Amino acid sequence: MNVANSEENALLSRGYKLLNQVGEGSYSTVYLVERLKDTTEGSKPRSLVCKVIDTKKASTSFVTKFLPREIDILVNVSHPHIVQVSAIFQRLGKYFIFMRHAEMGDLIDHLVKNGPVLEDRARVWHRQLTLALQYLHELAIAHRDIKCENILITINFNAKLADFGFSRYTNGPKEKPILSSTYCGSVSYIAPEIIRGKPYAPLATDIWSLGVVLFVMLNNSIPFPDKRTKRMYKDQTTRNWRFRAKIEPALSEQVKEVVRNMLEPDVKRRWKVEQVLKSRWIAMEPSLLRLNSDEEMALNSAREKNRKLELDALKSEEVNGKKTSTNQRKNVGS
Repeated sequence: MNVANSEENALLSRGYKLLNQVGEGSYSTVYLVERLKDTTEGSKPRSLVCKVIDTKKASTSFVTKFLPREIDILVNVSHPHIVQVSAIFQRLGKYFIFMRHAEMGDLIDHLVKNGPVLEDRARVWHRQLTLALQYLHELAIAHRDIKCENILITINFNAKLADFGFSRYTNGPKEKPILSSTYCGSVSYIAPEIIRGKPYAPLATDIWSLGVVLFVMLNNSIPFPDKRTKRMYKDQTTRNWRFRAKIEPALSEQVKEVVRNMLEPDVKRRWKVEQVLKSRWIAMEPSLLRLNSDEEMALNSAREKNRKLELDALKSEEVNGKKTSTNQRKNVGS
C-alpha cells in the first residue's frame, strides 16, 4: 500500500480499516475499507471505499484550483443518484475521502461482463443520471467529466454519478453564468465546443457527455472512435455517428430521439435535462415520470439553495446601488 503505517493507524483510530487497493489515478489511490465503528455485535463491518489524494505528487494547478473545488462540492451535494461521501480527512499532505462502495463496479465493468445494456434497464439508469445532473445544474455545478468510468453500479443495480475532480460552480458574481475555458474531460466524451477551443457553457457539455454515455450503454462502443481532434470535430458537427447494424433494429425510435438531441452539435438546440426527463422515451415507463421521495427532497433542497443565492445576490446589488447613489450625491454637492 502507498499509505504509511502511521496513517493506517490514524485511520484505524477513527474506525476505518484499510483493506486492498482497488483503483489508481494520477494523484490518487482507491482502497476498499471497513467501517468498524458502525458495526454491531454479530454483524459484518460496512464496506466503503477511500480515495487517497497525495498533494505532494500533484501539480500546482490541481492542488490550488481543482482539489479545493472538488472538496467544496463533495461536502455540499447530497442526492440519491450521486455517490455519497461519508467523511473527508486531511493528514500530512494527503486527503482521505470516504464514500459508498459500489459493489458492481463502474459502467465499463458492467459492459465488459454483460455486453450492451437492454433498453429498459438503460432507461432507468439514464433517468437516474439525468436526475443527478438536474440536481447539480440547479446548484450551478457542472460535472465536466461524465463518462462510463465515473458511473458506478450498486448491488441493487442503481446508477450513481461519481468523481468530481473537474467539477466547478458555473455562476460568478451576482449569480451571472460564467463560461469555462479549461479543456477537460475524456476525449471520447467531450462536446464539440470544447474541441473548438473557445470559452464554452459547461452545463451544455454535461448533456453531450451524458448522451455519449447513453449511446455507449446501448451500443457497447463509442459514437466517435476517431481520436484525431480535427476528424472527431468534423464527425461531431456533421452528426456522423450510427448504432451498430445488429443493435439498431432493436432500439425504439424514442430512444434514438433522445440520443440524437443530446448529441446535437448546436448548443442552442441541444436538449436540457428537463427535456430528457419529459421525453417520450422516459414516458414509455409512466412510473419514471414521477420523483420518489428522496429524489424530490434533493431537488427541492437544490432549488431552495438556488433561490437563497439569487436573493442574496439581489440584496448585494441593492446595497451596492445605494452606496453608488450616495457617493454620486456627495460628489454633486462638493
